[in-house]
Amino acid sequence: MLCTDKLSEGFNLNRAGIVINYDIPWNPVRVIQRVGRINRIGKKVFDEIYIANFFPTEKGAELVKSREIASQKMFLIHNTLGEDSKIFDPDEEPSPSNLYLKINQNPDNIESESFYTKILNEFQEIKTKYPEVIENIKDCPLRVKVAKKSDKDELLVFIRKAKLYIKKVDYPKDNEKDYEKNSEIQEVTLEEIIDRIRCNFDEKAVELSNEFWDYYEEIKNSIEKDFNKKRLNNSDLSLEQKARNKIKTLLKSDLEQLKEYRDFLKTLLEDLTDYGTLPYYTLRRIANLESPENENKIQQIITKLEELKDELGENYLLKEIEKFKNIQKEIIIAIENRNI
Repeated sequence: MLCTDKLSEGFNLNRAGIVINYDIPWNPVRVIQRVGRINRIGKKVFDEIYIANFFPTEKGAELVKSREIASQKMFLIHNTLGEDSKIFDPDEEPSPSNLYLKINQNPDNIESESFYTKILNEFQEIKTKYPEVIENIKDCPLRVKVAKKSDKDELLVFIRKAKLYIKKVDYPKDNEKDYEKNSEIQEVTLEEIIDRIRCNFDEKAVELSNEFWDYYEEIKNSIEKDFNKKRLNNSDLSLEQKARNKIKTLLKSDLEQLKEYRDFLKTLLEDLTDYGTLPYYTLRRIANLESPENENKIQQIITKLEELKDELGENYLLKEIEKFKNIQKEIIIAIENRNI
């Protein structure tokens, strides 16, 4: 069924198992409403339902930024009200919907402001009282390691690598000789550990413990595994490898007809190897290029390379590289609490 948003409310379409969003509005609630047509409470038809989203091409996305805007708003919905579906991305982390619980809980127990509002207010207070702290943060290196006094020994590590990872490990006590460090690495939320990282303005840093580096490396390796696991689960990766192999095959060819496309093929290979800016549709087109077995196949390859060159631009990667220069690299903040 092809329809407009006219059908996004009030219709029961649970006999369908997939919703395809050909457009992504800036307000993700509209997308949630569409999903609600097939995800009907008490009227289960399928064990799993699927959401397919169309996003603009790289060129279009730069102008309208619909994905960034909708994803940011979806993040707020997940964290404020909860939402039990993954709407835009397989890596989303939905939480059970809390709206019903919020409505029915005792008014005396309702917090006057959300956790994120409290943190924002706390930040604004620091900004007002200690503006020099905010200025110093601007010049912070991408790797920060610090220790402070506390009531127990532990390490908390924040790593921003495409998304924010927060992990902690409690150090063993002297009598816990058989303690296995790896098994105790926990993934935590900012809300759970905010009290463990707070400190006073005039609080002095202490020396890192002798155990710090071992635990720090273990947490870093743990996060790296999580990151790679998510990437390896992505079917785009195998398609990317096929596309890379296809370009390498064409570059190894000594065919006279392909010589004028060598620079463009090298640009595509550099993109696939170092930057990964090409969308799924383009990867598939490259992976499906013919092998240059005969004159007819060679002509088909040339036609498709011409199409790609016209669409992307012969030197399109230069602009993408400029954008990458403005993107901050991986950030790691390690905070060690020491009971000394």
